[in-house]
Amino acid sequence: MSAPQPVPARADAALIAALEQARIHPLWDRYKRITPVAPSAQDAPMHWRWRDIEPLAARAAAEVGIEDVERRALILANPAFGGATVTTQNLIGAFTVLEPGDKAVPHRHTAAAIRFSTSAEGAVTIVNGRRCAMKPGDLVLTPPMCWHGHINESGRRTVWFDAANMPAVCALDASFFEPGARADERFWEVGDAGSEAYRFPGEEMRRRLDAAAPGSDGARTVRYEKDGASVMPTLDLYRMQLAGRTRRRRATWSAVCLVVEGEGRSSVGERTFDWSRHDVFTIPHWTWASHEARGGKADLLLVTDRAIYERLELLREELE
Repeated sequence: MSAPQPVPARADAALIAALEQARIHPLWDRYKRITPVAPSAQDAPMHWRWRDIEPLAARAAAEVGIEDVERRALILANPAFGGATVTTQNLIGAFTVLEPGDKAVPHRHTAAAIRFSTSAEGAVTIVNGRRCAMKPGDLVLTPPMCWHGHINESGRRTVWFDAANMPAVCALDASFFEPGARADERFWEVGDAGSEAYRFPGEEMRRRLDAAAPGSDGARTVRYEKDGASVMPTLDLYRMQLAGRTRRRRATWSAVCLVVEGEGRSSVGERTFDWSRHDVFTIPHWTWASHEARGGKADLLLVTDRAIYERLELLREELE
């Protein structure tokens, strides 16, 4: 076997060394690194099963007093981000647990967030002085810098799904957080007038889904909207009803998907997930994904960062 041939020295090697010493980088030798030909997601798709989460939620309810913490929330962490509290590139997904009588202290922050009632009957979210009931399938918005807190007025444990774009806000180093006062009982003494600005009833969304025509991918998809646009400038939400298998799609935006009802299977990138009610899985950006209901219809909630890409004119979607 012949010995490997030495790589000839670059004619501009001395110049490149001098430029780097001066904290200047030449474009010509690294343009492919700083202008990739296509997006490449750092994270692999992930799947969390509700049957694994539920006993941990029960332990958190029993072992963590609500008076000792800001929130009793279990955040779904993707190992691709090296221990960071991130679910997919720009989003986090979580489940929040309240015991009867618990009050989650008011606060506000720059990140846009939502609450989706999975098993939250009897819980209430207060948003900017409005009581938002959390009946099955209800969605509650907490827009940026809106005061919000939670209370369980029922006689049983409540659980709901949260999502927020904290990773995106933190990546821009634009996060602000302001805590409220635990002792301020006036925060909870409000009515529900005007709650429609923050609450989307689950029954209404189910009717819209049933009435929707199948889209080009084969699924019935309905967008949560405010004045014909995304519910918040940096957070975009959809409900998807599946009756069969969808065509494959990929997009520059990513999604955290909650299984609202039913069972099915999703192929995301190189992975396949068999999911059931209240499972959560992710679709990283620019990753091919398709979905299939099994044993009847299935219903997904998609929390996405699509609005960011749309407003920055970086939105691209492909259907196969």
